[in-house]
Amino acid sequence: MLYLKVSNLAKSYTSKVLVDHVDFTISRWQKIALVAKNWAGKSTLLKLLMKEIDLSDGTIEWREWIRIWYLSQDTRLDDALTVREFLFDFDTMQHREQEVELNIAINKLRIKPYLDQTIWSLSWWEKKRVALTKTLMSEPEMLILDEPTNHLDLDMIERLERYLKDHRITLLMVTHDRYFLERICTHIFELHRGKIVIFPGNYSYYLECKATREENEKIEVHKLKQLYRKELSRIKRSPSGRQTKSNSRSTRFDAINERYDELKDTVFNEQAKLILSMEKRQLWWKILNLKHIKKSFWDKKLLSDFSHEFRHNERIGIIGKNGVGKSTFVRMIIGEEPIDSWYIQTGETVVFWYYQQKEIHFSDDKRVSDIVHDRTLLEQFLFPPKQQHVFAENLSGGEKRRLHMLTILQNSPNFLVLDEPTNDLDLVTVSVLEDFLMTYKGCLIIISHDRFFMDKITDHLFVFEGDGVVKDFRWTYSEYKNLTESEKLQVENQKKWKEQENIQINNNIDSNKKLSYMEKRELDQLTKDIIALEKERDEINRIFDQKDVPYDDIKVLSEALWVILRQLEQKEYRRFELSSRE
Repeated sequence: MLYLKVSNLAKSYTSKVLVDHVDFTISRWQKIALVAKNWAGKSTLLKLLMKEIDLSDGTIEWREWIRIWYLSQDTRLDDALTVREFLFDFDTMQHREQEVELNIAINKLRIKPYLDQTIWSLSWWEKKRVALTKTLMSEPEMLILDEPTNHLDLDMIERLERYLKDHRITLLMVTHDRYFLERICTHIFELHRGKIVIFPGNYSYYLECKATREENEKIEVHKLKQLYRKELSRIKRSPSGRQTKSNSRSTRFDAINERYDELKDTVFNEQAKLILSMEKRQLWWKILNLKHIKKSFWDKKLLSDFSHEFRHNERIGIIGKNGVGKSTFVRMIIGEEPIDSWYIQTGETVVFWYYQQKEIHFSDDKRVSDIVHDRTLLEQFLFPPKQQHVFAENLSGGEKRRLHMLTILQNSPNFLVLDEPTNDLDLVTVSVLEDFLMTYKGCLIIISHDRFFMDKITDHLFVFEGDGVVKDFRWTYSEYKNLTESEKLQVENQKKWKEQENIQINNNIDSNKKLSYMEKRELDQLTKDIIALEKERDEINRIFDQKDVPYDDIKVLSEALWVILRQLEQKEYRRFELSSRE
């Protein structure tokens, strides 16, 4: 049964063509994902289908009487209504059974605590959850969803996935969640250079077809390059008297040149990989040690008692429901959020860099090349030469995030903290970022709702369970989710037994080894040594701050500073060891 027929559909803004005279149909029970790079027109196409914006050309024919529910990225709810009033709008309900189903959904989707709050008082992710609940419980025959997983926690994303997978419903959605694309979709519609290319199958099949297309385009670019050189050589050798033939060759050369330039830049943008040859900042053996960290907001516990000692190249994913303190935790680590009770040791060589969820703005007078001067780095991070001279503030949201990410990476941090790094990035850019992080040498903490990204990049989880409880699992996200509750309990008990065993061993050592007289003297001397070394370190740093320091002096001072920092690290660790026993 045909639900939608689109013929010769076109949409342009000034000189930019987003949808270029496309034809496609959608039939009953198809589950379709619309994919494209950022700013290619995915959301515009959905708005065209829902007649929220005017089309430039073509026709859109919907089957009569089908119930369609559209959830856009910027869905606006009536702020004056309470959540209860919005959800229990009986004018939109088809029968009384929906009220029962809605009550079930309210419990499952954790909406009950704020049923009597106004929409205005909710956070963005709470509004998104309320809108999604109403969407799913309205029993539409067709769902149109634009980035439904943005701002949802992982538990909610998995509930949505199960619903879409299990229900016989027609679906058209834009999403960057690759597990959605793989597990739910029956078709992939790619908006590719203004045209719709249809792939009958899931995301894996689409990737196979795309790889073949990219290989063919590389071959075409190579052939065009060879032809370009030949035509240029012929034009240079052409006698000036044979004007007609010369003009013909010139026209042919112009056509080849135009096609080569267009395809070269396009293929570059779509197939480039990120290979940053950055200066590597080495981490010494002491990185970051957290002891008995506590944090509360009024009566809400975020961390009740958390300890962890970071190791080299640790790649930690942080998961948990929205509002349990994940972002607060990473801000505490880097010193942007106060801690109620704590002991933190940070190594001298640690260079943090924090990428967070926020709206990104650049100065109106700054071009891309003004913000990142290295043209090679810009090209590697998908900014071709033509785009490097564009004003940064005119970039799309995804392009701004990509440029902001590059400003972070070029500073060579050895401890990266990424809070939702894949939000607003298209699949091409996410893949580029993954390629970089797979080879990144340093510590890594990631908060993300992108399950595929977490599985690929992290090998260790901090699970924020609420009420201050954080559990440590040496699993990927999918491995963790596939564990049964009994297996999770067994893992947790094993960890507790190990901790108790270590405590007992340490207690035995402590009881047998109180500080001797010589150790007390050593502790006093260590304190004096550390003060002296810190003074030497600060003096060298003051010299470095001066202008016109001779190169030979810089070299000698740098070597001396390295020795001082190494001694400081060793003595601080020994002092901590003795102090803990004292």
